[in-house]
Amino acid sequence: MLLRKFFALLITLFIVLCFSLTGCIKPEVYYSLSGQVIFYFPETSAIDNFQRTAAYSPTFSTKDIEQGFLSNQFVVLFDRGFNSGIISGVSGVEILDEFYSRDGSLGYAVVKTNDPSSLYGIEGVKSIEPEKIFTLQSEESVPNDPLYPYQWNYPMIQMPQAWTIARGSSTVVVAVIDSGARLDHPDLEGVFLPGYDLINGDDDPTDYDPVRSHGTHVIGTIAAKTNNSLGVSGITWGEYCTIIPIKIFEAGKTTDDILASSIIFAVDHGAKIINMSLAGPDSPVVAAAIQYASENEVLMIAASGNYYSSRPYYPASYEEVLSVGAVDNTMQRASYSNYGEHLDFVAPGGSSSPQILSTGYSFGEGNTYSAMYGTSMAAPHVTGLAALLMAQGYAGRDSSGEEIIRKILRGTALDLGDPGWDQYYGYGLIQAFDALNFDEERRPLLVQILSTSGQVLKEAEVEADGSFHVSGLTENYIKIRIWRDFNGNKEIDKGDLLGYYGFSSSSATTTWHPEIENAVTLSFFSSGHNELETPVQFFPVNESSGY
Repeated sequence: MLLRKFFALLITLFIVLCFSLTGCIKPEVYYSLSGQVIFYFPETSAIDNFQRTAAYSPTFSTKDIEQGFLSNQFVVLFDRGFNSGIISGVSGVEILDEFYSRDGSLGYAVVKTNDPSSLYGIEGVKSIEPEKIFTLQSEESVPNDPLYPYQWNYPMIQMPQAWTIARGSSTVVVAVIDSGARLDHPDLEGVFLPGYDLINGDDDPTDYDPVRSHGTHVIGTIAAKTNNSLGVSGITWGEYCTIIPIKIFEAGKTTDDILASSIIFAVDHGAKIINMSLAGPDSPVVAAAIQYASENEVLMIAASGNYYSSRPYYPASYEEVLSVGAVDNTMQRASYSNYGEHLDFVAPGGSSSPQILSTGYSFGEGNTYSAMYGTSMAAPHVTGLAALLMAQGYAGRDSSGEEIIRKILRGTALDLGDPGWDQYYGYGLIQAFDALNFDEERRPLLVQILSTSGQVLKEAEVEADGSFHVSGLTENYIKIRIWRDFNGNKEIDKGDLLGYYGFSSSSATTTWHPEIENAVTLSFFSSGHNELETPVQFFPVNESSGY
């Protein structure tokens, strides 16, 4: 008897010790988890498919539209094997329409009656519901910015329709290499990440050019705050802090080494899209910087040039870069726009009249709005659309090695010249709504719930505002990873966006290579909803990652 008690005590102690030290006894829980991710910015019909037995066209009154259903009209759904014959003799019931699937599994009738209760209880009647109204959801989303009616360029590329689908994301970072930006412009408030001035070697990329304010204009097309009852509209609506302004011009000129440095700076500070509204000669150092960006899965867009020439200008003529020419308000090639074998697409660039309206600056008025024209104005239209596409999950390259966003733009461009590609329009005029509806593989930013050993237990897409929610979790101990697999190879490697909950680095440009061992282990022993206390930081994996 004593021996039995002794063994029972040993077993009890073992169980307690096992639970306290290893957690091998896990209480049953069922919980959900939500949180926020942030970009870590380092310092500095076929007719026979169905059977319809009656012709019917509903009429909608104002009252019907307001209440969302037709008065005194109902949809009667039948059980399998039954039809309208079971209700045809009911007094006061008029059959307006019938529909039956070919396999007979689905059938209904639309009836008009003042007494739907007369249909209840009939064998074969599955349900009776008011005939409800659906409306088309492809209507335009027109901003309330007072100068939007003068932005003829946006309807030309389907932006009002596209804005019903996408309006940018806090997780897509765009670098604009230009003359800087008016950081205090009210219509650009809140869109900037820290930038840099490579002319003066400081962290103030303010655009001081009162004649052109070129960079401010370009950024406005991409990301001016939209639907804020102020000024102009921007393609990504300016809802998030995602623009890195990099200043490399003063008085309209720079050098190839400064340009190369700016490209490298953009890549090393997390940009996944780079806009370059500039042009010049071929340069080995620029070519090397372009290659570096390409190897890090960065999409690059550049102006083809304003020389009305087929001669190649760079960086647009490098094969890794999307070359953008310009059209005027009649969709004709702008007289100044470069053409030739390197041209990929055209976008609105304007002409002497009308020009492209965007954010600007002048000595007399300060922060204002200005009109310009050129391939410099065309390129940010493509950049803005690329940012919307990336926000929707399109990124990296397909199995053939072609950039997915380039492929989508090519497949949806409006052909303006000779059929197919031609030297004056490339593949054609970009079309935003069609691009956002293109059927292509998506590689969204994911939040992944991991076991402590790294097994993926659950995953969900991160929302445009950086939030996420994962439900149905049952593990007591988990880790959290943020991952965007840019090249789709299902391996964490260079160019991917990556982060683990609890990991951050003050020198991410050289050492951002978090691994699961760096992640904080979270424990949950009760059911319910949980909110992470701090956001999960993410950043592009660089060459030193070692995965």
